[in-house]
Amino acid sequence: MSSIAAVLKGLRRLLPALVLASICLSALPGFAGSVDPVTVTANKDIINAYREILALFGGDPLKVTPDIPAGRYDRTAVELVIVARALRLGGMNRPVAFVNTSNARRAVEEVLCGNAVMTGQQLDTSVLNARQNVKDLYLSDPVTPVGEFHKLFYCLPENKKVLAAHSVEELNRAGRGIIGSVWNNDRKVLTDMGVTGLTQAPTFPCLIKMILAGRADWIPMEASNHPGMERFMGGHRFVPVPGIRFSLIESRHFMVSRHHPDGEAVFNALQAGLKELRRQGFIRAMLAATGFRATDRLGWKTLNQDAVDRRRKRPSHTP
Repeated sequence: MSSIAAVLKGLRRLLPALVLASICLSALPGFAGSVDPVTVTANKDIINAYREILALFGGDPLKVTPDIPAGRYDRTAVELVIVARALRLGGMNRPVAFVNTSNARRAVEEVLCGNAVMTGQQLDTSVLNARQNVKDLYLSDPVTPVGEFHKLFYCLPENKKVLAAHSVEELNRAGRGIIGSVWNNDRKVLTDMGVTGLTQAPTFPCLIKMILAGRADWIPMEASNHPGMERFMGGHRFVPVPGIRFSLIESRHFMVSRHHPDGEAVFNALQAGLKELRRQGFIRAMLAATGFRATDRLGWKTLNQDAVDRRRKRPSHTP
């Protein structure tokens, strides 16, 4: 038998196994044969919430509407829906796969080194550390414009001193705030506002545990769409200090890797899709469904409005 004949005979023996393997792989969620997925950063809880939202609408991001259950999903899960929908509308029909990241800084690191094509949540450039360069990233057009990303001061409902605060000075006298150790923008903005005594913790569960232990009194969080904008964190109910909020000032963008081979194509599709979603009003409606803009209609005082006004006079980031 010639060597060629021997090879052909061997291939015939392997063919049934290869066909079976192909069938098994094609049955895996998100598998699209030889088509590489678009890799997006997110943590496992956000990924699970995103999949729950899709399941409500037949698994298709193009069918999702803002009619999601009240109080159940945060902004970050909805932003994955926005990403998936924008990519599809922009002509990128490849499946989305996730790179599990623990926090925003880790997400940016994965994108910068090309392990993921893009971030799954909108971020501002303060998340970059001193060794990282924004020129290594494509920045999408703003998902949230300058000055429109607000946070409230959340505390336990029995903390009457904090709940009575109406200014930065009163907040400082009422207790100490706590933020994540990589919440760079929160730290800078709050410090610039005159907030003193901020403490930090490495993970979100640690932040909540320190409040429950009395080592901190309040935490800056986005509004929720629960009644009264209350939040349930670590099994405990938290409420916002009424009437006051602050802006994180900078515009927020999805970040796409310039070093990933698919970066430019993904960025172009994302930009085209986001443009259409803005025209439809989908982005604003979906974020509003999470409670993200709940205080806009209530006339709450933005404690650093003067800083927002100054920032709006300067040029914004451009992709």
